[in-house]
Amino acid sequence: MPMKKTLREAEGRVARLVARTNRSHGGGAWSYELTSDVDNIEVVSVAGRQILRIHPCWLRYVVAQGDFKSCIADEIEAWYLLQRVTAEVATVA
Repeated sequence: MPMKKTLREAEGRVARLVARTNRSHGGGAWSYELTSDVDNIEVVSVAGRQILRIHPCWLRYVVAQGDFKSCIADEIEAWYLLQRVTAEVATVA
């Protein structure tokens, strides 16, 4: 399969994931960008919004390997988990 088509399909999966996340968590605070400025993936918070920054080659690879959920979708869940844990620690302290 041509690389461009594979990347388009992978990016479509990310776009659907972000849309589902925004619907389920309300407020539409997530977006994404494809960038070679990261090694693989990172979450950046800017002005109350979260941006998934994803390296396009890595994205194409994890989708082709069937690791989309564990490498990308779980990144969002980990972000929410970290926010809950740090909020609880701040409340206790």
